[in-house]
Amino acid sequence: MLKFLILTTSDLPEAYFMGAFLESVGAPFSLVNITGRPLGNQVRVLSRLRRNRGLPYLVDFLLARAADRVALFVRRKEFARAPRAFPEVDARLVAGIRARHPHLDCSDPHASHALEFVRAQAPDYILLAGAPFLRPTFYGLARRGALNRHLGLLPDFRGSDCAIWALALDQPDSVGYSIHEVNERIDGGDVVFRRPMPIAGDLTLEDYLRRLRREASEAFTGVVGRLVAGAPLVSLPQRRKGPYYPPSGFTTQRRALRNYAHAAGRRGAPHGAFPPDHDEHVRALRG
Repeated sequence: MLKFLILTTSDLPEAYFMGAFLESVGAPFSLVNITGRPLGNQVRVLSRLRRNRGLPYLVDFLLARAADRVALFVRRKEFARAPRAFPEVDARLVAGIRARHPHLDCSDPHASHALEFVRAQAPDYILLAGAPFLRPTFYGLARRGALNRHLGLLPDFRGSDCAIWALALDQPDSVGYSIHEVNERIDGGDVVFRRPMPIAGDLTLEDYLRRLRREASEAFTGVVGRLVAGAPLVSLPQRRKGPYYPPSGFTTQRRALRNYAHAAGRRGAPHGAFPPDHDEHVRALRG
């Protein structure tokens, strides 16, 4: 029987959706949850973004984060009533999975105690459900490999907020998701599954992004389910290195909202802030 280890950040519901699936098929697994980056690490990330993308981008990025916080406060009652991508993942399910399976909370997955925990679990596969950039010292501990659910069509959209960038660039047909093997290049591993997600019937961009997360996770469980059933992992190499996108800024998000409204055949689409869980890659600051 294959053994799995799920890696996530801030207890994202995607991780427990995968955990509930693994329980349903009787596959043993453990979980590592990254609790958050230390302040010094966050400062280094921002410094790197400024160095690589320039000061105007950094200001725009911080403006987007500030707008998100304001929207979370102003629209908190609306967000509380809004549908969720994973309604079955509640506090009871999370607590149950943690009680039944080995788990570790840590601030750095590459710390010695975290690596020792993973090594002791001896996973065949490591499954990423919202995780930062990993070094081979972590994902290399999987006997057969590590798999990631990426909310972008590879190789054309690597990095963060790929759906937002595709819409901001007025490429709605390029929104989708990929399941890929993890290697030393960010989102550069062989592709196991890839599917575009048409805009169809979603009232707002928030609804569309919520459906994207859900369908991508369902596809991920489908891939894992085939592995549990004994099927070989079939993947194709990325024949070229596509562009890398950083976390989206305020200007990019506004442009995405306008282009989504146009692509959906509507006018006057809501221009409020994005929901707090619209893209786990932003949370992990994988830029």
